Amino acid sequence: MPEDGALPATALAGAERRPLGFYLHVPYCATRCGYCDFNTYTASELRGSGGVLASRDNYAEQVVEEVRLARKVLGDDPRPVETVFVGGGTPTLLAAADLGRMLGAIREEFGLAEGVEVTTEANPESVDPRYLAELREAGFNRISFGMQSARQHVLKVLDRTHTPGRPEACVAEARAAGFDHVNLDLIYGTPGESDADWRASLEAALGRGRTMCRRMR
Repeated sequence: MPEDGALPATALAGAERRPLGFYLHVPYCATRCGYCDFNTYTASELRGSGGVLASRDNYAEQVVEEVRLARKVLGDDPRPVETVFVGGGTPTLLAAADLGRMLGAIREEFGLAEGVEVTTEANPESVDPRYLAELREAGFNRISFGMQSARQHVLKVLDRTHTPGRPEACVAEARAAGFDHVNLDLIYGTPGESDADWRASLEAALGRGRTMCRRMR
């Protein structure tokens, strides 16, 4: 990988005809869920890293620098950004202002298309009404909550720490903050999950927001 981030000509050929989107990864989690194979770090892992890994305190600035590098790599590419997705990890372990700075860098360097969709993932226990209001003010217009299940014994198998009912409450808080587009993420096929458990989770999610389902493997 060149130090200046340069892309091969084949990667840039015809780029102006394709939509432009950004995925920003925030690798921090309060705890590690047993099913997750994404690039994530808990607080104890960061303490044992000898300071090599970026901390939550300076991570937003690292992302801003990466966005600026992308601007240099793409040169005078005129395309505005049509989608921004902040995933993890748990992006909402960062301050809402930090997520706003990351989005602001994309806005300043590339511009946002009319009708742009700006999403962040969130865990139910990592947000409150004030935090959600700050996200909405910063320009986020879609939020995806990791509900996974409405059953306590299924959540325990998945190493999830929120209590049943909290994701549904988050949906109400997000809508009150001005989010028109709210997603609840579910996992099905968890060991020990019955058809009745899955039905209860679907009913709880469908009563509150859009649902995305993933199968345990």
